[in-house]
Amino acid sequence: MRTAHLGSFGYGNLGDELCLLEAMRAFPSAEAFAFSEDPEWTMRCVPGLAGTFFEFAGMFARQPRRVVVGGGAVGTRVYFRHILPHLARAQAELGSLCHVHNIGVARMGRAAEWLPERGEEALSRLASFTVRDPRSAELVMEWVLGLLPGLTGYPESSLPADPALAEALLPRGRPLLGISVTSGARIWRCLDAAAERVRALLARFPDHALVPVVSTIHRLSPEEQDHEGFRRFHASFCPERPVVAPELADPAFWRAEMTPLRLKGVIARLDALISQRKHNCIHAIGAGVPAIGLQVARDDSLRRTFGALAGRLAPGSDCLGLPDPPEAA
Repeated sequence: MRTAHLGSFGYGNLGDELCLLEAMRAFPSAEAFAFSEDPEWTMRCVPGLAGTFFEFAGMFARQPRRVVVGGGAVGTRVYFRHILPHLARAQAELGSLCHVHNIGVARMGRAAEWLPERGEEALSRLASFTVRDPRSAELVMEWVLGLLPGLTGYPESSLPADPALAEALLPRGRPLLGISVTSGARIWRCLDAAAERVRALLARFPDHALVPVVSTIHRLSPEEQDHEGFRRFHASFCPERPVVAPELADPAFWRAEMTPLRLKGVIARLDALISQRKHNCIHAIGAGVPAIGLQVARDDSLRRTFGALAGRLAPGSDCLGLPDPPEAA
């Protein structure tokens, strides 16, 4: 069977390509193609892809028997309004089996407020519809379409780590603390306002060297540059701490060498991880590493993750809410 995978792939976020890897395992195919903003990046990160496409014309030209929608940043009004007419067309013209797989869903309200033309038709004919967490399932039920999605519980957490980079870069016998923070203005307002709390958290790991855990160097968003976030965190809160494997925060090295499963291999070698990034926490949870999530109070993404995976958290794990101070006038 030939499968087309739709999602936010190729933008420089390893969490999305991780979800694509999982989806390809969940829906094995003779040939698998994926949407990608950056074909070279996605093909390197996701072995086994036969190719990529960027326009829907490219997808339809391949006549996929199956279409799978997944990954991050898809469970929103904007994305569903964009994608549903194309799913309806694939169902009608190609006879494609369409699946929405393992997504997180934002609050969208009643579907009558946002459904595009042919949207209800596409949703009613889905071959399967699953979400990552119970809160997402509740929000789908708020659409008032009679849909009750299945729960996957972040299956990407069970993908096997690739230890290649960790073996090459990380020392044995030295305590290591991973740090994963974005460059966004909002998180930095929160971190600066909670500076003493952050320093108290770091004091729990007094002998640990820092490891840059960079999962996103985004092609389009200046707020999603994790290498810059790590450097600012180090300079702001613990400049005296040694940094192990600084090349992990070098964009050229990262783009050439890092993959989703190599990132999990790095995280698996840590003694603990402090992370704002959801999928880095998911890697840690899957690898049995204590994960401490930094959650902006008005955003529930990490809280959903820690709640859904509560039974798998390593001792010492926590999800810390950071107050969200108002923007400066």
